[in-house]
Order: sequence, then structure tokens, then C-alpha cells
Amino acid sequence: MSRPYKFIITIELRLETRDEILARAPEVQAATRAEPGCLAYDFFTCTNDPDRLVFVESWKDEAAHAFHMEQDHTKRFIAFHEQFHRSLTFETINAEA
Repeated sequence: MSRPYKFIITIELRLETRDEILARAPEVQAATRAEPGCLAYDFFTCTNDPDRLVFVESWKDEAAHAFHMEQDHTKRFIAFHEQFHRSLTFETINAEA
């Protein structure tokens, strides 16, 4: 049995673009959570930096995530937020215990 595929995405937004991203994120979150293989899909704002968003995702396996990346709502959201971010960091994580 494969382990869940989990990762964190940190997005540093350009100043004053946070509200536009946050207005769209719940729609994408709902569509993503309904996908087969999605175990968790959450986003957070950082309390010490309101222009930093953190997405925490957990998928049944890498194939489920690959399916997610091919969905129209995912492609639209990525294209949308790319115009607003200064940087993006993708980190794969695993539970050790």
C-alpha cells in the first residue's frame, strides 16, 4: 500500500493582491475536496505576514495528485494566481511516525 502524497505550497503574494486570491480560493477548495483521492486541501494565511498563503494538501497517492493537476478548475486557479505571486515554494512532506 502506498503512503499518502502530502505537500505544502507557500505563496508570497505581491502587495495588495491577497483579497483577489482569497476570493477565489474557497471555490477551488470545494472543487478539489470533491475530487477522488483528495484526503485534505486547506489554505491558510500567515498571521505575521498577510501576503503569504500556505496550502496544505494530502492525496491518496501521486496519481490522485496528477489527476488533480489536469482538472480545469486547477489549471484556471494556477493561471490566475501566477499573475499575483512573487514566489512559490513546493515542499513534499511525510509523517515519520
